[in-house]
Amino acid sequence: MPNYSANKDAKELAYLYDLYFVPDWRELFDQLVDAEVKIPTEGKFLDAGCGTGGYAIDLATRLGDKGEVVGIDDSYERLALANGKIEIKKLENVRFAQGTLENLGVTTDDFDFVVADLSLISPAELPERINDILIELKRVARSGATVVLKVATRGSFDEFYSVYWEALYEADLLDYTAQLEDLIKERLTVEQLEESARDVGFRHVETLTQQNRFEYENAAEFLSAPLIENAFLRHWLGILASESEEQQVHEALTRIIDRECHDGNFDISAKTTLLIAKR
Repeated sequence: MPNYSANKDAKELAYLYDLYFVPDWRELFDQLVDAEVKIPTEGKFLDAGCGTGGYAIDLATRLGDKGEVVGIDDSYERLALANGKIEIKKLENVRFAQGTLENLGVTTDDFDFVVADLSLISPAELPERINDILIELKRVARSGATVVLKVATRGSFDEFYSVYWEALYEADLLDYTAQLEDLIKERLTVEQLEESARDVGFRHVETLTQQNRFEYENAAEFLSAPLIENAFLRHWLGILASESEEQQVHEALTRIIDRECHDGNFDISAKTTLLIAKR
C-alpha cells in the first residue's frame, strides 16, 4: 500500500504540490485561463488559492509596473515556497498572504481581476462551500471585474471508477456500490456551478470545459503517481471501512489495471472547467 497523504506532514505536501501537482494538474487550468480568458493588461489582481505562487508570479511578470498581484493560500508551507520564488526573481509587484477561500482577508471592492483555484478542494466538500466562496470572491472584486474559478467538474476520472467497481467485485466488496455511486456523482456539474454563480449575483456567467487525459504504463505507475496518490486516491479509498479492505481493493486495482495495460496504457481523464463571470 502507498504512503498516503494523511501520513505526510504539511512541509512535505507543499514540496509535492510544487514538484508534481503544479505541472501535472494546476498548469492545465492556468494554461486554459491564458488561452481563453481576456486578462486585463493593468490593475490589481488576486490569485485565490495560489498554491506555491507560480501563476501569481507569471501574472505579476506580465503586468510589470502596470499593476500588482496578491496571492492568498491557506497553507503556510506553500506560501513559504512562494515567497522564496519572489526573492529569487526580485519581484516587487507581487505579495503573498495566508487566508481561506471563504475568508480572504483582503479589502472589499479592491481587485480588477480575480482568479481562484478550487480544483483540488475535496469534491465531497466543494458543494457545501461553493456559495460562501463565490460570495467572498464577489466581495473582493471591483464592479465589472472578471472573476474566474478553476474547477474539476463531474465526469472527471470516470475511467477509474469503472475499474474501481471491478475491484470491488473481485474483492467481494460490492456492498460498497452505493458509496462508489456517491463518489461518481459528488463533483459539481457545470450547470450547478453556473447556477451557484448566478444565485450570488454574478453577471455574464459562462463556462469552458476541456478534457485532459493522463496516461500510465502500468498499475504501479498510476497508483504511486504523486498527484494520484496524494490528491485523489486517499479520498477514493476512503469509502472503505478498514485497512484490510483497502489492501484488498488496492491489490485488485493493481491486477485489473495491469490487465488493461497489456496492450497499451491505462488512461484516465479529467474535466478541467473554468467558470468566467463579471462582478
